[in-house]
Amino acid sequence: AASSIAVGLRGPLLHVAIVQAALPQGIVPFVFAKEYNVHPEILSTAVIFGMLIALPITLIYYIFLGL
Repeated sequence: AASSIAVGLRGPLLHVAIVQAALPQGIVPFVFAKEYNVHPEILSTAVIFGMLIALPITLIYYIFLGL
């Protein structure tokens, strides 16, 4: 909360920032897998699956907290 005041995030922008921060960040491991050709097709599936699982859970948590 203190950091949101310091940078001026309030209202809908604060809510969007919280949801985005809670979602998994799978792009960096995917870039490394693609660069070094270490099973990028498996990792891409895992990233999509993780996002599909995380989004509803994050939204439920967001609603539960009453943000």
